[in-house]
Amino acid sequence: MNKKVLPLIVSLGLFGSVAAGCGSGDGAKQGADKGDKTVTLRLLSTNPLVGEDSVKLFEQQNPGIKISYEYVPTADYSAKFAALAAAGEIPDVFWTQSGFYTDQIKQGLAMDLTKELKGKNYEGDKTWEETFVPALLDNARNVVKKGLGERETYDYGVPFTMTTIAVLYDKTIFDKLGLKPPTTWDQFMSNNEALKQAGYTPLSMHNNWIDWYPRLFWDQYTRDELTKNPNAFEDKTMTFSSDSVKKGLTAFKDLWDKGYFPQNGITAELQTMQQMFVQRKLGQFLIAPDKLEYIMNNAPKDMSLATYSLPGIAGLPSRSLGGSSNVFAVSASTKYPEEAVKLLKFITSKTHFSQVDALKYSNSGLNNLESDPQLAQFLSGFTNAAAAGFSPDILVPTTINTQISTAFKTDLLPNYLMGKYDLDYVCSQLQKIYEETRAK
Repeated sequence: MNKKVLPLIVSLGLFGSVAAGCGSGDGAKQGADKGDKTVTLRLLSTNPLVGEDSVKLFEQQNPGIKISYEYVPTADYSAKFAALAAAGEIPDVFWTQSGFYTDQIKQGLAMDLTKELKGKNYEGDKTWEETFVPALLDNARNVVKKGLGERETYDYGVPFTMTTIAVLYDKTIFDKLGLKPPTTWDQFMSNNEALKQAGYTPLSMHNNWIDWYPRLFWDQYTRDELTKNPNAFEDKTMTFSSDSVKKGLTAFKDLWDKGYFPQNGITAELQTMQQMFVQRKLGQFLIAPDKLEYIMNNAPKDMSLATYSLPGIAGLPSRSLGGSSNVFAVSASTKYPEEAVKLLKFITSKTHFSQVDALKYSNSGLNNLESDPQLAQFLSGFTNAAAAGFSPDILVPTTINTQISTAFKTDLLPNYLMGKYDLDYVCSQLQKIYEETRAK
């Protein structure tokens, strides 16, 4: 697809441990106007897909509710959320993700939405629950079940988008080198070598997504074991030192040792990779569709873009990461639960996804939401990646809570790639953190 055809947009993040039992601020800070019936809700996100245009549309349709919106860059979200929790000022509606979500639930910060999901959706024509792709809602529930065990309910937030992962590439480069989108891992590796020999960095990598590759590899290498026994880590029939887990990490380091990643990939931000790609220094970009805006707006006019789904390293159908990795929740201590739930219903509604331009280019995770045929063709790699289903957000449990996720992404993986930590040390440390945090 030529870059002039569509503009697109951005998302994803991480937050740290938070204080338990904190509210969403007093009435003055909430902004409730006692002189009239206007209510002001606070909305916090790392996801600019929910931005000023979203707020404007919601306020137009709901004149009795005002939104105080704050966007926080991914790198700052952890500190921001922790500070708000410590001050008792958790926003009424907030973005969260995977294992961090389970920390918030454990600490009583997220509202139980079981009753609300059985009620009407934003448009009032269906129940809220049935508007979601069933597998996506199940994925969000399974994150809670896997992270916190059996509970009466698993509905403390709702999935915002169906995050799929695919490879973006410039067809002009592929044509020049005689390359085709790979359908097998051997073809993928052959393309990487050809791109490297031609002077391109074959693959993207940046600090916040550094764990994507091993998680994709684990979905291939550990799938049989964890399908037969989903509780293998809990009952210790499987550990981080199991051969299949080690194979995933070894395969990741092999890509690094071959020089297929940028040398600055361990510390680089997303925008650095985006700039490298539009400058045609980077041959392929493993990316989610909601991170494409910069590339679509800045790519050269002669850059012809397309996507393909990453082949499975072990030859199995390649399931996508993501699924329900973007979740929005309501503060358990909001003073305006009815209005906050209404805002959350709007965020996950057809109205929102169909009337806000930026959201037209995301995978909504809603049933029967039509998309532009030309756009659908361009995004076919993401569609194909989702067709085989999603790897559970918590498979090999490096995303089960904040502590292990942070250690894996900021310490163990970077130092493993650079040769400062060996494989056995990384695996033993992951097992230690997992056991310590599971015991709490």
